[in-house]
Amino acid sequence: MSAKPARLILYIAFLVNIFIFGSSWIFNKMVLQEGAGPLWATTIRQSIGALTLILILLIKRPKFKLSQRHIILIIIYALFMMALSHLFSFQGQKYIDAGLASIVFSFFPLAVALFSSILMPKKEPFTIKKLIGLLIGLMGIILLFYAQDILGGGKAEILGIMFILFSVLTNAFPNVIIKRDGEDLHPLILNTFGMALAAILLVIFTSIVEGPPDFTFTPTFILAELYLGIICSALGFFLYFWLLQHVSVLKLSLSAYLTPLVAIFLGFIFYNEILTLNHYIGMLLIFMGIFITEFKFRGKHANSDLRR
Repeated sequence: MSAKPARLILYIAFLVNIFIFGSSWIFNKMVLQEGAGPLWATTIRQSIGALTLILILLIKRPKFKLSQRHIILIIIYALFMMALSHLFSFQGQKYIDAGLASIVFSFFPLAVALFSSILMPKKEPFTIKKLIGLLIGLMGIILLFYAQDILGGGKAEILGIMFILFSVLTNAFPNVIIKRDGEDLHPLILNTFGMALAAILLVIFTSIVEGPPDFTFTPTFILAELYLGIICSALGFFLYFWLLQHVSVLKLSLSAYLTPLVAIFLGFIFYNEILTLNHYIGMLLIFMGIFITEFKFRGKHANSDLRR
């Protein structure tokens, strides 16, 4: 693995990644509101992302050699993260709004912590301190959307929540596997081949199940899919797995606690949603949870930056 970048670079990349993934929920909803179903929405997004990365790969022409282990990781990444996770995400957002979807996805750090404790217990032990921090952060997430009466939703809302939870699980598992076995697999290679494989499989499957697209390619739909494909898929996942080479998988997963804050901000900008006291208390709990989870006391040599 290459030398670790400066701490400032890691923090900037971390914050940019949070904004990219946080904004994706709004654009997912835009695509669905324009008439696309979850299958075609996922297929078009991943196809645009794959084409973007293939173009970059052709320009950069990096030297690489894929081992059998790398190929297995690419297949896992394609099937679980790029295909199933995004399909479940779009399917869930048929029934619930972007804000609620982002809060449900905040179970991601806990899922990563659980998978890590099973698949790589020596590198990522699941301690009581981590559990307390994660649960406090989760309490903050729940409080952020308490006014939306999450538990009082009907069957459709419950179904939406279940699909987002499936998205969490199909996203967390490959994260841990790639962190454990893929530190020598370049993010550009992983994302290009993984996204291309997912796009091919999705095009075939979606064409068989749904046939040709039967919705209108409106300007809003096109712009939203371009943003999702180029920014959220191509750039977002490249940046994410670049960070994963230098950052603990659990620390990186904590970004899921911050993405709802982006949803709140964008909701205020685009839909004039007003923040309440619950939002501010919830934000405070989120940051407390992250602090408890990641703070390490080492006397005068204390260090709590993103790097392991």
